Amino acid sequence: MSTDGSLIEELKKLEEEALASVEGVRDEAELEEVRIAFLGRREGRISEILRKLGQVPPEERPPLGAEANRVKSRLEEALDERRSSFARERAPDRFREDLTLPGRERWIGGRHPVTRVVDELIAIFRDLGFSLARGPEAETEWYNFEALNTPLDHPAADEQDTLYLKAGHLLRSHTSPVQVRVMESHRPPIRVLAPGMVYRRDSYDATHTPVFAQLEGLAVDEGITFVDLKATLAEFARRYWGPGTRVRFRPSFFPFTEPSAEVDVKRVFRDAEGREQETDWIEIMGAGMVDPAVLEASGLDAERYTGFAFGMGPGRIGMLKYGVPDLRLFYENDVRFLEQFAGP
Repeated sequence: MSTDGSLIEELKKLEEEALASVEGVRDEAELEEVRIAFLGRREGRISEILRKLGQVPPEERPPLGAEANRVKSRLEEALDERRSSFARERAPDRFREDLTLPGRERWIGGRHPVTRVVDELIAIFRDLGFSLARGPEAETEWYNFEALNTPLDHPAADEQDTLYLKAGHLLRSHTSPVQVRVMESHRPPIRVLAPGMVYRRDSYDATHTPVFAQLEGLAVDEGITFVDLKATLAEFARRYWGPGTRVRFRPSFFPFTEPSAEVDVKRVFRDAEGREQETDWIEIMGAGMVDPAVLEASGLDAERYTGFAFGMGPGRIGMLKYGVPDLRLFYENDVRFLEQFAGP
């Protein structure tokens, strides 16, 4: 056997012995002793073998040097791994890596489902000629009640229903004040949509929240009738829920509209087998002709102009659209629920 072959065999046996020694140490002090014993510059056993390279014929030195470097690298890797294991054992439990946990996927953000509904409603009414209007969320009693034909002794103005601030100011309980502000600052024809957040002292349950989104519409011009209101809302319902959607108007009362109505829809669709199905009647909004007192309070001539108004809750529209049984799911920030709506 050549000198080269005997030294290579010696290196392999040394590798096995060194790895076994590393595995058997009990602390970092013993680990350092093993490192010195095998990799030390002066007394290290691998260094001793490398010093014998001068006695090896030149043509046998390359394979011997390559094997020595491989063994050295393998031993250094084993030492680092054992050192890291001691560090993990010293770390507090909360810093230890739990390899049994599944990998965490990156969260993909997206628009909130109620925001999606608002954007869809705005797009439909924009096609019908409505533009957007905004107003302050902290309002006065005049704009929130009195200008809307609602006296301050009306039950809706009671502090049990309204969140009051100071000096006659309050958090608006609907977006109708925006309609008054628009009629004060613009001359007819007017056709606006007023989305925004509103505040009421409602209970927090499956169909109510004290803070929620609302979207109201207003159209004012000469010669507007209830027929225009019905046609506009029927067209909206067909565009939003499908061409087979039916609309029903039931008499109701609102202080700022006369006559007033509750608007219901019945969805007609085909199931997976092609059979025609329909839902029950579902209330989606309140609507009516703008009361002449509201037009006068806004500075418009009620003898010349007429108009219609409507208001809906996008949260409840979203419940119908996505089949959500509880309104609170939209606002609890449960990622397991919201991730269904992730994406553009």
